[in-house]
Amino acid sequence: MITNYMGRKNILPLLSLSFISCNLHAEDVSRFAGIVVSEAKEDALNKADITIGNEEINNELILDINDLVKNEPGVSVVQKANSGSSGFNIRGVDQDRVAILVDGIHQGETFENIIYTNYGYFDGSINEIELDSVKSVSINKGTDSLFTGSGSLGGAVSYTTKSASDLILGNKKYGLYNKTIYASNSSEVKTTSGVALKQDFGDLLVLYTYTTGHEQKTRDKGNDIYGRARSQVDPLNKNSHNILVKSNLLPNDSNKITLTYENYDVDKNVDERSWELFGSNYRKTHSIGQRQRYSIDWNYKNQGEYINEIDTKIYHQKISQVKDSDVYEFKNDKKEYNYNRRLDQSSVGFDQKISLTDNNIGSLSILNQLMYGYKTKKVSNDNVDTFYFSDRTSTISNSIIEPVTTEHYYVALTNEIDITPSQLVALGLRYDAYHHNVKRNGKSISEHLYSDTFVLPEDTSFSGLTYSALYDYQFNEQFNIKYKISTGFRAPNATELYFTYGDDFAANRFEPNQNLKEETGLTNELYLEYVADSWYVSFNPFYTKYNNFIDLKDEYRLVKNKYYDPIRYPKEFDDQKYFQYRNVDSAYIYGFDARFKLNVSELVDSYYPIWYQSRVSYSKGKGSDGDSLMTIQPWKWTNNFKFDIEDYNFSLYATYISKKDPQDTIRNGKPWKYTSDSALVMDFIVNYELNKNIKFNAGIFNFLNEKYKTWDSVRSIPTFGSTNMVDDDGLGLNRFTAPGVNWKAGVEIKI
Repeated sequence: MITNYMGRKNILPLLSLSFISCNLHAEDVSRFAGIVVSEAKEDALNKADITIGNEEINNELILDINDLVKNEPGVSVVQKANSGSSGFNIRGVDQDRVAILVDGIHQGETFENIIYTNYGYFDGSINEIELDSVKSVSINKGTDSLFTGSGSLGGAVSYTTKSASDLILGNKKYGLYNKTIYASNSSEVKTTSGVALKQDFGDLLVLYTYTTGHEQKTRDKGNDIYGRARSQVDPLNKNSHNILVKSNLLPNDSNKITLTYENYDVDKNVDERSWELFGSNYRKTHSIGQRQRYSIDWNYKNQGEYINEIDTKIYHQKISQVKDSDVYEFKNDKKEYNYNRRLDQSSVGFDQKISLTDNNIGSLSILNQLMYGYKTKKVSNDNVDTFYFSDRTSTISNSIIEPVTTEHYYVALTNEIDITPSQLVALGLRYDAYHHNVKRNGKSISEHLYSDTFVLPEDTSFSGLTYSALYDYQFNEQFNIKYKISTGFRAPNATELYFTYGDDFAANRFEPNQNLKEETGLTNELYLEYVADSWYVSFNPFYTKYNNFIDLKDEYRLVKNKYYDPIRYPKEFDDQKYFQYRNVDSAYIYGFDARFKLNVSELVDSYYPIWYQSRVSYSKGKGSDGDSLMTIQPWKWTNNFKFDIEDYNFSLYATYISKKDPQDTIRNGKPWKYTSDSALVMDFIVNYELNKNIKFNAGIFNFLNEKYKTWDSVRSIPTFGSTNMVDDDGLGLNRFTAPGVNWKAGVEIKI
């Protein structure tokens, strides 16, 4: 997180010579040297810890978000097996505690409850992003809701999509683009085609991506059987389409209007051979996901006496998920049941940021920004259950949660003060207000239990006052030190507040909790950075404390057996597994991130650029109730060498993943049944630039053929249910292992 401010121009020439004179990959410039020398005035409080550019996505044959962060210690992807991924894992928290934004628009809220997801009736892949439409990805670590509001307890991942200029070479007025990649580990083919036009009054981009593929293979093939002991991955066919249309209009020098439309569709068919309920049936699922958004952005540069710039965004986004589950009999392949589950999330919002003209008070240079906005979002669920009998068909419509409409208002102010040319202080304050309006739709599965077994759902309101402060001191031309303290919060979502299941006698009962409090977090971080002529090192220790941490707690209770009979059913009480989301007093995580980069070519006096980079992340923590933060990753160490020779770029990656200590997997007082082992994973990538228009990329991954399971994979294995289970002897664990040796190859054409 190297920083430079406008008042520190005396060190720019030195830093420019040190890092730009070498023929670095673009990703190195953007992620390392480019941050040092950039003259752009960024928000000091919102600088990304990690920036991944489009060229890195292309060069490293990155296909999805798993590839995106696999070499980034301290950041991982939440795995949901056949259901795909469910957001990111940063600083010991995941899913809705890590904000995901595309062009500044928040993505969908996770809709999960253990009763239904463990039986596979909902698909968690609501935030899959088409990376070929992305220009850059910024990852912020640590609690900080100043720029994102509710959800940024562990961090935030922000995507910026491409514009026409990203497809146009030089001073041309048009650009044509095509990129094709094949990946052997999932037999996946991805093709992206685009056209861009540019005129004095504006530009236009149309970019389309089509992907087709299958299940991700494991290192060992395993047994092709039905049930929990199955060790082969379930057969899957997947297709996705993404179209991005973006136009920048330039009516004059002061105004820019950006119109954006994006539509992402994913279609998956899974033969769920590992599914097992009673042993006499098998299941096939078909899931469809769609994310559609429209936005208008207006940028006005005034450079007046009081206002310097105004950014305004108006947007609409709709996310739909449908999962169809067909259950058949083994003996005659007759369809017995169909379960259709639909979840819709629709939002409309307005954001505005006003940058005030820099003010000088005495010797102090002060920059102020004002941000405010409004959003309304509706979450609804509609289900249709169909039962096929020999003489008739029965259909039932229901929902497992009442429709909830959320209104959100916020206002924020940031302030940057250049105390001296080498010292900067930045301050920020934000207030958010959320109101959940719940309306009964009359078809909830718990409608008949309200006022008797469950409390009636009522409107709830939450608010958060968060702040962030940074002190930055450029000690000398090489050494920089920063201290940052920041806070964040997360308002409880509809599932945590309102989801209900089961009556007083049910084997599984889920109790709502409308008395939940907002989760809050406080992060203290220190950044130490040293930049020399040929090397760079950074060390970033941190400590975060979470309060009112919302966690799903379960316990066994004895309930009366409603079928009790002293003779026929002599068991007076039955076991009931009781679930409820509750606030835990507090939880904490501490650790560090460290990076080192070395210009090897200077040490060995090589004409060709050679770079070595090393990254490591370590963290540890637990809740005040003694339970571990299950999302904390084992420590990870990534090393890579980059060597450029004429038109070839070579990259060698070596990543060590440590074993997950069972003592760090305590859940409800007991260690998790499965852990991940240590592994050394090595990849080799070659890029060849035939000319300015054509580039070939190829890579071999895990070429040591290491067998390993990631912690995010094994911690997702349910303790009960019918989906993604393994049997009591651990048979079936092979389904959760990573691919063995595999390869990718692709070509990129830009005209």
